[in-house]
Order: sequence, then structure tokens, then C-alpha cells
Amino acid sequence: MGKLDGKVAVITGSARGIGKADALLFAQEGACVVVSDVDREPLVATAKEIEAAGGKVAWCIADVTKPEDTDKLMDTAVDIFGDLNILVNNAGIARDALLHKMTDTQWDMCLDIILKGTFNCVRSAAKYMMKKGHGGKIINTASVMGLMGNVGQVNYTAAKAGVIGLTKTVAREWARFGVNCNAIAYGFVHTRFTAEKETGEEVAGEKMGIPRKVRDRMLQEIGGKAITPEDAAKPALFLASVDSDFITGHVLNVSAGMYM
Repeated sequence: MGKLDGKVAVITGSARGIGKADALLFAQEGACVVVSDVDREPLVATAKEIEAAGGKVAWCIADVTKPEDTDKLMDTAVDIFGDLNILVNNAGIARDALLHKMTDTQWDMCLDIILKGTFNCVRSAAKYMMKKGHGGKIINTASVMGLMGNVGQVNYTAAKAGVIGLTKTVAREWARFGVNCNAIAYGFVHTRFTAEKETGEEVAGEKMGIPRKVRDRMLQEIGGKAITPEDAAKPALFLASVDSDFITGHVLNVSAGMYM
């Protein structure tokens, strides 16, 4: 028996990183998983990996900034698997710059993908989850930076703080349907967004990552070891399962002591 047997989960930004780890773990625990991203090739590879491990999976290319795409994503889950029980809003991006040097494009991209994208997905899920006794779970990927702020990330921290506020409001509005809505405020998780910038991957025209000296200092503060995506997926599983039935509107700090 898996912790998520019979459940249907939609996970955004699940071609890589935390979202992919969530999808693999949820499928292992018995969920039918719909993986989603804007990048087709790694998305299909993730779906095939889940399928090869014996999991039930479907994939859907969707841009969370577009309501028509998020509608399609939720409809895909119901059309293929017959229900929508769990929604993990994980899609995100970073566009770092000091406030006085930040462009409108950098600001808008973070707010649109992280905050508006989360809003769009929850709104699209409403027609399936706003039902008496639904008992579903919504897990939003936040960040401790949204709690503490961070130099060079005014856009990212504002977006993640917004996700936390959105989480608490959804928890209050949808409590009457038995839907739990929580957020996970991650610290330093090893993904392409926290790799060394000097050798980082380029995404949408900008190189991702953290400058080596800054990265080393951040790691030293938490004992030198980054959280892996696989470790990051475990609290998401807890919040998606019956183990968290009496937890809602909560921000779970998963940061190895980066924020206390």
C-alpha cells in the first residue's frame, strides 16, 4: 500500500528538479501523476522514467502564465485519470539583479511564473476541487527567501512571499470543501537554479545559478550540504498524504537551518 494509492496528482514544473522528484515519489507511492512543463524533451523523459518504474503517468505541456494552458492541464488529469486530488504548484524561475538594476522583464517573469502561475493553476483546479467533501491537497512551492528577503532577488522574494499569502487565503476559502492548502519554504536545494553561475545552464536567455563565492558562503551557513530534490520531495509527500489532514494554511520551513 502506498501513501497516495488511488489519488491523482498534477505537478507543474516537473520536468526537472524538485518537481521531477515529487512526481517520481508520488508515483512510487501509488498516485496517478500528470507531469507538466514548458520544455517537451525533458518532460517526456521524466514521464518515461516514471512509466519504466511501473508508475501511472501522463504528460502535458503547459505554460502556467496562460489560463488556457492551466485549464487544459487540470482537464487532462480528469480526462485521463478521472479525478484531481492533489495539485503541486512548483513551476518557477529566478532572474536575479539588484533592485536598482532590475528590468521590467526580470520583474514580470518572476511574478508571472511563480505567483500568477500558482494563482492560475488553483483557479483552474477550482471546478474540480471546490466540491463538498472533496478533501484534496494543494502544495505550493515557496522559499525561505519569501520570509527573510535576499539581496539581488527582490522579484523572486516578492513572488514567493505572494505565494505564501495566496496559500493562506486558499486554505481559508476552501476549508469548507475539506481541501488543505499548504506551502513549503525551501532553502538551498540543489537544482539548476542554485548551481554555480559561472558554469550554469542558460534558460530563456539568461544564465542560471549563483556566483561561486556567494554559493560557497550560503552552503557554509548550513554545514556545506545542499538539500537534494529527492530530500525536498519527502515533505511534499507528507503534505499530499492523509498524514497532514489536519494541517492547512501552514508554511513548512525546509531549509536545514538557513531560516529559523
